Amino acid sequence: MTRQLFLFEARRLLRHPLVWGATALVLALQTYLSRGDQPHLGVDPVYATGLSTCLAAAVLIVASLAASRDGRHGMPESLAGLPGRAEHRTRAILLAAPPVAGLAAAVAVFGYLGIRSLSGPAAGRLDLWEPLTAVAAAVFAATLGVAVGRWARWLIAGPMVVAVLGYFIFTNTQNGAAGWLLPVMQEYRPDWPDRPSGVHVVYVVALAVLFGGIALLRHRARLAPALTVVAALGVAVPTGAIAAAEPPVVRPGPGELSLDDVDPRVRERYFGRDAHRCSERQGITYCAYVGYEPWIPLWEEVVLPPVAALPAAVRARVPRVQQTSRMWYFGHDLGTPLVLTPMTWGHPDQRTLVALDVALWATGLHDSARKAWAAAPDKGCDVRGQARTVVALWIAGQVSPPEPSRYFASDYQSGLKFGSDWGTAEVGYAKLLLATPGAREKVHANWDTLMRSTTTIDQALPLLGLERRFDAPKGATPCL
Repeated sequence: MTRQLFLFEARRLLRHPLVWGATALVLALQTYLSRGDQPHLGVDPVYATGLSTCLAAAVLIVASLAASRDGRHGMPESLAGLPGRAEHRTRAILLAAPPVAGLAAAVAVFGYLGIRSLSGPAAGRLDLWEPLTAVAAAVFAATLGVAVGRWARWLIAGPMVVAVLGYFIFTNTQNGAAGWLLPVMQEYRPDWPDRPSGVHVVYVVALAVLFGGIALLRHRARLAPALTVVAALGVAVPTGAIAAAEPPVVRPGPGELSLDDVDPRVRERYFGRDAHRCSERQGITYCAYVGYEPWIPLWEEVVLPPVAALPAAVRARVPRVQQTSRMWYFGHDLGTPLVLTPMTWGHPDQRTLVALDVALWATGLHDSARKAWAAAPDKGCDVRGQARTVVALWIAGQVSPPEPSRYFASDYQSGLKFGSDWGTAEVGYAKLLLATPGAREKVHANWDTLMRSTTTIDQALPLLGLERRFDAPKGATPCL
């Protein structure tokens, strides 16, 4: 009897439009949300798993409706004359729903990762436990849905459980390590410590078994379901405690910070002797964290155009291009000239920031801003009205159009604004210089004069062959 019921429920779930509609939605939406970004083996699986909770919600509702089907619309009377009992039907749904749910989650998450792997060079470190969490969460949703359908037969019961769980999952970034007690923990950044993903998968699977046993206990107290519940609790409690005991990320605080303040779990990875892998390409050294070497050619595409715009003497001493965690910036030697690249790649602002790094180093504006911040951290300095500011924006303009100083998207959920500030006049003249024939030769011929902090834009216009079109006064606290 259970075999025939199992086959019936399995075929029904395999054809259910809500299950596969949610699968297609998760796959399409996650692919759309990550458009333009380079594949990241550390970040992509985590956020795909987070979005897969939409699929788990659909599975929970479908399973709860299937389990409560025989208690609605006169079904008890119709089924009373059949040999199968309600316990058989519950067992059949418990056998059918989890495999179908796991299959749908695997299609969504591994399908997404397959699409990402074909969209460009991937970097970072893959934790296979992360996509498996999506499969385990869908299986958990299936058994929870059956338990809800058996213990609370109202049609609204499944959606209500989905709403409550969805709220807690959506807000679990506010719960610290306690968020690991939920089936999905989606908060993660590429420069954070490793997650307790393996033990968390075991915890979620134990929860799935737990609710399967609870669903069977709805009919009568039997030894096998009772032992299943006890065994599942015996696994879920310690594994959940281990996952929830994971210390939170030690975020940078106020005041003077040093390498000792870096979270010890990431100190060796980002600041150890073998943290970077370096290679020289066309005379420029590129250093990437281990696993990020495939992105070096992408950084090179951004670095070479502004470097090519520099005079030969300056071009010969271009600093190392080095990947740097923005969160742990204070662990680096900030006095060493570097062109910095982030932990993720693909946002247009990141290209702009790398090009500006080259330009501000070449024109000395980086050093000027650093000295100003060292003298007055709460003030900084202003590069308005200086000829070298126009040249810097022209250099960076080889990659992206000049624009006023603002906060740029430097990495995932973080922004960066340079310590020096410029305005619309400098941007306007840089655009004119980009459109001027022979601009490179003019800049090279007058480089030393243009690089002096005392050379104003008005003084530089004849040297660059530009007409005066904008008022460009110096700022109140000029960078020297």
